[in-house]
Amino acid sequence: MDKFDIIIKNKNKILNFGTAFLFLFIAFQIYSFGNKQAASLIEGKENELKKNKVIENLTSLEKKIEGYKKSLVKQDLGSVMNSVSNIAKAYSVQIISIKPVKEEAYADYIISSFMITARGTDYHSLADFISKIENSKDIYLVEEVDIAASGPSRAENSADTNLNVTLKISNISYL
Repeated sequence: MDKFDIIIKNKNKILNFGTAFLFLFIAFQIYSFGNKQAASLIEGKENELKKNKVIENLTSLEKKIEGYKKSLVKQDLGSVMNSVSNIAKAYSVQIISIKPVKEEAYADYIISSFMITARGTDYHSLADFISKIENSKDIYLVEEVDIAASGPSRAENSADTNLNVTLKISNISYL
């Protein structure tokens, strides 16, 4: 009976301890549930931020594409001749001929090509001419280059030797 008397004597303390333990257990469960929800919310927030970043990148790319669409317009032979002639004059290159090549049509764009034959006095002027064509505000792609010596004697040491260059220049236009 000794043990039973101790329990009866300390029943309030035991009840208080049991109640405190129960409340601690319930508080721990609520705390764990809250932590899981907070972690889930943080993970969801990070996923949404990643999605927003991707959407911002796509929007930026769409703006760039729209800009390229505006610059990739179909040019007629006259405007190409005018642009190339102006560049040639700036680099002391003489245009001999410009011939259109068959257009290549694709789903979203057309490639218009031109064969240009020009004459220059040295490699530097021809290289500057080609470089300026590739870097002009109108978008031209130099696809083929063929350089050959021309002149009255075609001798290696002749001072009268000029260089002929034949270029295939392509222009891409968006439909």
